[in-house]
Amino acid sequence: MEAKIISIEEANRMLPLMRGIVADIMSKWKAIIEKRAELECLEKSARDYETGSAAADNENALRDLKLELNNLIDRINSYIREIENLGCFVEEFKRGVVNFPSLCNGRKVFLCWQPGDLNVGYWHELDETFNDRLAIRDYSEFLCHPPVHEGRG
Repeated sequence: MEAKIISIEEANRMLPLMRGIVADIMSKWKAIIEKRAELECLEKSARDYETGSAAADNENALRDLKLELNNLIDRINSYIREIENLGCFVEEFKRGVVNFPSLCNGRKVFLCWQPGDLNVGYWHELDETFNDRLAIRDYSEFLCHPPVHEGRG
């Protein structure tokens, strides 16, 4: 399947929807990190309790925590699929960075956005990350309108 090419205008029109999805990703990611830390602590204490009621309680708590963690992972994966179905990619969960495949002077690049940005105003090469992004200075270098598909009349 060929990747979708997204214009700056299309990317900016996606932002209201993207903001909500990315906010969900960021909150679920934070919860996953917290649950993983809690799980590590419980697993450590489980090694300390080998028998008795404390061990059984700890085992139940471990099972419940693993279930919660799996549910959070399932949720975040569904949000990622939503973004991918729009033709975009989540680059970083913690900061909510999203890449939009586009064209700059005819070559494929990523437009990039993170929560707090009013619009899509940055880009980077395909083999670079958000930390390497550059401000879009000359919009005429980028695909500014949706591509016209041949065969449409």
